[in-house]
Amino acid sequence: MNIPSGQWRLDVMMMCLYQMALFFSAQLVFVIFLEYMPKTACTEKNYCYKLESKCLSDYDENKPNICLVPNGSKSQFDECVNDKKYLYFESAQHYYQQDCTSLTHYSASTNMYLGVLFANLILGVLADKLGRRPIFFASIAIGVVSLILSAAIPSLIAFYIFRFTTGVGVAGAQIVGWSYGSEMISAKRRFQLRTFSNWANARILVVFVAFITRRWDTASYVCAAISALIFPILWKLPESPVFLEQKHRIEEANEAREQLAELCDMEYEEKEAAAINNLKKITFMDLWRNERLRTNFLVLCFMWFFVGMATYITDLNGADMSTNLYVGQFLSGLLLTISKIIFGFAEPRFEWLGRRAIFLFSQGVAIIAYILILVALVTSNKETTWYLIVYLCAYSFQALATETCYLSVAELIPTDVRVTVAAITNICLRLGTIVASLTKPLKFSFEPGLFLINLIVCSIGITVVYFYLEESRNVNLQHVGQDEEPSAEDEHSKAMLNDSGEKSADDSGVASTDNSALATSTDRRDEASETEHSNTKSRVA
Repeated sequence: MNIPSGQWRLDVMMMCLYQMALFFSAQLVFVIFLEYMPKTACTEKNYCYKLESKCLSDYDENKPNICLVPNGSKSQFDECVNDKKYLYFESAQHYYQQDCTSLTHYSASTNMYLGVLFANLILGVLADKLGRRPIFFASIAIGVVSLILSAAIPSLIAFYIFRFTTGVGVAGAQIVGWSYGSEMISAKRRFQLRTFSNWANARILVVFVAFITRRWDTASYVCAAISALIFPILWKLPESPVFLEQKHRIEEANEAREQLAELCDMEYEEKEAAAINNLKKITFMDLWRNERLRTNFLVLCFMWFFVGMATYITDLNGADMSTNLYVGQFLSGLLLTISKIIFGFAEPRFEWLGRRAIFLFSQGVAIIAYILILVALVTSNKETTWYLIVYLCAYSFQALATETCYLSVAELIPTDVRVTVAAITNICLRLGTIVASLTKPLKFSFEPGLFLINLIVCSIGITVVYFYLEESRNVNLQHVGQDEEPSAEDEHSKAMLNDSGEKSADDSGVASTDNSALATSTDRRDEASETEHSNTKSRVA
């Protein structure tokens, strides 16, 4: 299909914007570096010992120095000392030693997850009331400033306070940013918004920043500077026309579409007010009373909880999947981004590759990987190459399952309550990540228990999804929850016709095949035409 270059501009801009939002959200992964501690340490007197916890003071000098070996030379001793005290990354934990204070059971990761959880209670409702763009802009601004202050003020209290408020920006990037992006991009490229602009790319970039800076405070400044690139892109874009039309703010919606048409160098055609006014407003109680929408909502809540819990148990305990900290983290992101890009290219080409198929396949691979990890831990094969490969597969495919979570919220929930429900499901995700952060003591006491938990919850989860998750590929976002809502299969048939050169409407009422925010819907023009024809016949009669 030959698509004019102008129609790609909005989609590419949205992908860039969302990638920057994901990069800021990757502060949730950066906690791995904030809490990083080496396996060994040495005192100023060159007494080297193996860390039994994250506390540098937790050692007994009556125990033998691990660098003192029988018949060893001084050069061998010095080489051992340099090796045992080498620090891959100067973390906040190494600097503040907060886990050795009264904050032992309140880690930096738990603190940030609670910040995201708190923000989700507010941002979802505000975004559905006031708009996607202003709330997205404000939350990122709060997050970037907080990220800078958390590193600039040398105080443990300030560190915890501003890392908590950094969670506001993360919540905005995840729920408001995703809803804004999914409403602005073409229906046919909605999956690519989560594959080409993906979490793995953000993770790789965060790991790279940590690698080149080697300090948590410097890395925080660099992350804040890169995240600030969101502002000029968002400044250039208007509010989501899908949101404005659902609120019956017709004049503003037309202005937004005109701005987008000018941005994409396309001809603008104003939408008819009657088509917009026919959209039914849906409250959260309307959603709850509708059996189909209620089932979708409950399934999504459970999906977000167990997927978030399993992903973060795997991620937060994966610092030692390889001997070198950075190798494991780089490979985790690389494998995930490769798998996402493969699915991104494959999804438009295979009709059967819907949301359910992707979820069931990725979750199934993750479950098999958890079984193999348990075998490796029980048989003491942790420090092997095959363990690293299996661990990478466990994380990558578990994280890939989150794509269905995000896409299903956008495609199964009505526009009026989309961000509110996204916030609720994100709260379920945060509850899952908080539970995951509380399982960290098992790392030292009974590590197989971590992956036994994952195996159980994921087995239950894949069963629930198989029986209850509704397929939503290519669904029209404005039709969700409306009285005469087309099925996903009908929408997919339209998209197939589109690929053959036919014109069809997508989420925002596009007449010219692809961009979701530009011109009058072909469907609605046809409906208006039919109505006019009927009226003419009536007058003739």
